[in-house]
Order: sequence, then structure tokens, then C-alpha cells
Amino acid sequence: FAPLADAPNGVQKLRELILQLAVQGKLVPQDSNDEPTAVLLAKIKAEKERLIQEKKIKKSEPLPPIEADEVPFDLPKTWEWVRLDDVCRDCGQKVPNQPFTYIDVSSINKERGIISEEVKLLTAANAPSRARKLVEVGTVIYSTVRPYLLNIAIIDKAFDPEPIVSTAFAVLHPLRGLFNKFLYHYLRSKPFIEYVEAEMTGMAYPAINDTKLQKGLVPIPPLAEQRRIVSKVDQLMALCDELEAQQQQQQTARVKLNNA
Repeated sequence: FAPLADAPNGVQKLRELILQLAVQGKLVPQDSNDEPTAVLLAKIKAEKERLIQEKKIKKSEPLPPIEADEVPFDLPKTWEWVRLDDVCRDCGQKVPNQPFTYIDVSSINKERGIISEEVKLLTAANAPSRARKLVEVGTVIYSTVRPYLLNIAIIDKAFDPEPIVSTAFAVLHPLRGLFNKFLYHYLRSKPFIEYVEAEMTGMAYPAINDTKLQKGLVPIPPLAEQRRIVSKVDQLMALCDELEAQQQQQQTARVKLNNA
């Protein structure tokens, strides 16, 4: 790591490389004992159909089959490509009618992928027009306005009063079988960033709409491998954090030496 990190923007490039290897199935080995992805996807499909029958979510429009020219890279044999809408759901919308916790783009700590402490507690009378989308613990929220800023986070705790997020976010609640931290890392990886950049429109505030976002492809490994990947990514990102801290200390020491 150290020699690579000393290059210009070296640590940032390392982070990108780690995510690239992770989402391509090259960061941890595959295990033939893992539950096959086909079985996992069948369970996800069954859960989605159950939620539709219980009227907890609405049935979405059928998505086109995945074509060969859409696939950005080859997957390990145990993985499968799906569209984002196949493995996620939304949590509904409402017009606030009581005090609520408002989460907008400024509420995201995008480096850590979590909601910061700077959330707003608002009354229904003071609710902005964009305060509409509901979320749950475990939901991934993705800012569709200027998405290249990577304002992406996981709702990692329960909020009181109930949380409502801005319509600037796509709400992606993983269905059972998709690990939200794996999804979070994939949304920040180069292949998905390139897809979004190709689909977004607008000049001053480029954005991608929810429909196009939901058509984006996601590689799905077995659930056990998803967890192994996230564990390894977290470990390597922690090393990157240490390298950045060391570089900052070295830079501070050089400045002091030059001043002296």
C-alpha cells in the first residue's frame, strides 16, 4: 500500500481500486459451500411478491431483460446480474402531518456513509415541499441530484420523531438477501458511477431520475460472500485512513521544517 499511496492522489486511487476489485469478485475467494445466488434471488423475488400482495409496496413496471452490451464486466460463476429494482424497494411517501426528523443532502456524512448528527427536527407546518420520502433502518439513500458527489448513506439507526428524507434522494431498501453495506459500496464504485454519469441530464444541477436509476445493473454474490467482501473492504479502507493520517502528519512536519 505505502508505495502506491505515495503517488499523486494515491490513497484515493487505492480506494477506487479496492471497490473495483470488490464488486468484480476479485477481493475475496468464492466458496462453493455458499448458498447459490439463484436460490437467493428466488427468495428475494418471493419476498417482493408477498409485499405486493400485502399492499405494502406497489407493483413496479416490468424492466427490460439484461442485454449483453449492458454488462460492464464479467462476473464469477457464482454471481448474477440483476437490475436495482429487482432487489430493492421503496418505503412509501407522505405529507408530514406531525413533527418529524428531516434528512436532506446536507445531513449526510458521505465519507463514513452515515447520517450525521446535523438532522433537522421540524413541525408539519414548517415542512419543506421536498420532505416526502419515508425510510427505515437499513435503507440506503442515494442523492440523485449531482450524484457524482456521492452523497450516499445508510439509515443506521432509528430516529425519533420518524425520519422523512428529501425527494432529492432515491430510497433503496434492500430486500432480504441483499446486504445493505454491499449495495452501498457498489453504488460508490466506478462501474455504477459511470452508468449514472451516462444517464444523468441537466447542466447546472445534473441529475438522474429514479426510473433510470432503478434500471441500473447490480452484481449479486451469495449473501455469505457479500458479508466477506464488506468485511475486507472495511479492513482495507481503514488502512487507507491510516495512510492518509500519516501523510497529513508528514506534510505538517515538512511545513514546520520549511518554516524553521
